[in-house]
Amino acid sequence: MLKMFERFVQILTWRTAQIAQIAMIIVMAITVTNVIIRIPWRPIGGAVELVEMSGAVLLGLGVAYTALMKGHIMVGILVERFSPRVQGFIELVVSIISLFFSYFLAREILFFAYDRMMAGYETGHLKIPIAPSIYLVAFGLIMLALVLLLDMIKAAIIVAKGSENQ
Repeated sequence: MLKMFERFVQILTWRTAQIAQIAMIIVMAITVTNVIIRIPWRPIGGAVELVEMSGAVLLGLGVAYTALMKGHIMVGILVERFSPRVQGFIELVVSIISLFFSYFLAREILFFAYDRMMAGYETGHLKIPIAPSIYLVAFGLIMLALVLLLDMIKAAIIVAKGSENQ
């Protein structure tokens, strides 16, 4: 059961990370094009808005994959000196705290996105609704919560058994 959940989280985060990679390519293309055409012609109208919206997509859809791959900064030098059980306990506590904050942050961002959608907020120049990009950030935090839940379960297994593979 845990392997199925782990596989589901891996596939979901990988696919959304691919969308984030496409958003990064779009950001780079807009920025480079805007710099090149700025001198002979006018800059791209709404380029800043497009880059900002793509940045939200990057954040929302990339953070869970980064957490899954352990690509974030960790304090491993201190923790790696402890036994696997103690390391598991520390990981368990950190995962619980992080899961708590991710859940509440996602919940509040969902409320915020709903308020923006109901108020009809749009970008200034291109008139693009901003709520979808805010919803993507909330979705990314929900995916981060899934990754943290997976980490929490694995850490609990290590605390109970002494290692993950026993």
